[in-house]
This record gives sequence, C-alpha cells and structure tokens, in this order.
Amino acid sequence: MNFQAITERFKNMMQQKTTRPSTASQPPESFAFYHQIRQLSQEPWTYEDPELQDVAMSILPLEKLFEDATKREKDGNGSWGYQDYLIQSLLSWFKQEFFSWVNSPKCESCQSDTHLIGACRPNTEESFQGCNNVEVYQCNGCSRQQRFPRYNKVRPLLFSRTGRCGEWACCFTFLCRALGSRARWVWNAEDHVWTEVYSFKQNRWVHVDSCEESFDQPLIYEQGWGKKMSYCIGFSIDSVRDVSSRYIRDPENGNPRNRCPEIVIEHTIKSLNEEFRSALSEYDRSKLLDEDRREKEELISYRTREDLSSSALPARQTGSEDWKRERGEGGN
Repeated sequence: MNFQAITERFKNMMQQKTTRPSTASQPPESFAFYHQIRQLSQEPWTYEDPELQDVAMSILPLEKLFEDATKREKDGNGSWGYQDYLIQSLLSWFKQEFFSWVNSPKCESCQSDTHLIGACRPNTEESFQGCNNVEVYQCNGCSRQQRFPRYNKVRPLLFSRTGRCGEWACCFTFLCRALGSRARWVWNAEDHVWTEVYSFKQNRWVHVDSCEESFDQPLIYEQGWGKKMSYCIGFSIDSVRDVSSRYIRDPENGNPRNRCPEIVIEHTIKSLNEEFRSALSEYDRSKLLDEDRREKEELISYRTREDLSSSALPARQTGSEDWKRERGEGGN
C-alpha cells in the first residue's frame, strides 16, 4: 500500500476548488444535505494513516486470522476468494472477542447498572481524541455520575473497544483497510452505519455489518429489522456511491427521499469522485469507471426485480429492546 501516494492524492484533492451544484432555486435543506455528504466523504481518509495501520498490525491476531481464513477457503465451495474469507474471519473475531456493545456503561465504582441523565461537552483530552459528544450516566446503586465519551476516530477506539453502531463501523472498516481490502464506510440517513468490502472473486461490493456479524446480507435491515430507510451512501478513498437500492428493495415501504433533489446528490457524488480520482493514473481511472458501470447496472437491476430472501433474515441482535423500538428496528 503506497501511503505516500495516498497522502499526496488527499492533499491535491483538498487543494482543488470545490464545484458546487446549481442550488439557486433549491431549498436550504439541499445546501445542508450537500455539505453533509461532502463532510461524510472525508471519513475513509482517516483510515489511511500509516502510523495507525502499524498500530492495527500490532493488535490484530494475524496468525489466527490467516489460519481461519485458510480453513474457510478449504471448506468453501469456491464462490469466495481468500481475501473474502479473511474478512469473514476478521468479522467473527471482531464481534466475538475484540469489540463490545454498550447500551449503558456499568458503574466504574460498584459495577451496578446506570441510566442516562444527559450529555455534556467533551473535555480537552476527549476533544483531542475526536470526541464530539459525552453522554452522562448515573449509577442505579451508588448514584455516582459517569461520563461515556462517543468517539468517532479510530485511534481511541482501538483501545476502548466499545461503543454502539458508529464506533463499531468506524473501527471495523479501518481494520478491513489494514488487512488490505478495499473498504467502504456506508452511512444511512436513519442513523446506522456499516461496511462494504470489494470482492475481487465476485467483482462486486459486499455488505458487512460488524455489529450483527452479518456478511453479504444487504436485506437484513429492511426485511430482518423492519427498518425504514431513505438514503444509503458508501464512501471510500476512491469513490462515493449512492447504494440505496442495494438495501432498499421496497421504496414504497421506506422513508421518502426528500432531503434534496436527486440531481443534487448525483452532481455531488460525481464531483467528489472526480476529486478523489484526479491524481490517479489514466489506467486506474479507467478501471474505476468500468467498476462504476458494473455497479450501476447491478443497482438498477434491484429496482426491476423481486429479490426477497429465500430464508428469514434475523432481527437485530445489538441494542436494548426499548432502544430498537425507538429506532424502528424491532423486527417485522
């Protein structure tokens, strides 16, 4: 992995003048959504820090992961490649051994349950580590108050190893990159995030959700969780893609796409892709354009066919029952 080239490409991208879509007649919501997409597109670049990659290599149980991937490949039917099996091995280890889910933290003093009482600003150290919000909990036993900083940067998560959807997806997507996979961080407008990895064996992007230990189950949200969605957008260091139709097969039962006109989204994604690829060779740009065309055909095909799962998809595993109901993820 040529980190110097990646860094140089990022610098060039940031120095370019941003071309904005014509929004003269658009409502303020269009401006907000436009800027939100551009801001979200910076997330994958935080995974390209070579020093952070070295930290990941010192943490990952590489021998165990490689052995497990080799066994999966040997026992498989040939439909997946070795790198795909390596991501499956990483997924199992990440879910079962590395990261933990937090509904509310245990009291640090007496280990009793706690309940949320509010939020506060991060302190200087928390802000430096990439924390934007701190949840405040009170112990049900000793009444002690306790802070729970919500980090959205990889470095602190490699050591805290706990959180909810955002922390899980951030850390897992980074580790996919550390293992050499092309990876996307996928943002959903209804407050969920997950990962996609590119399978060279199948020549397509594959859904992965580390919270649920779910691999190649893109319909798990709509059909398993009963989640209503509007936008799902994938971000990597060389592409941005509206992948909504991969996950939303029944738009009439989903949430309306009314954050901005479709042309604004299309223009924003097009301009971001041009920026991200501006420093690439003509050969690499050509390969990515071919990939874009294949994926576009794949995504369009989902709109014109019934693609219901032949077996029941699981309801959401992570989160308390009340929390899942509040988010509309309690299952069908």
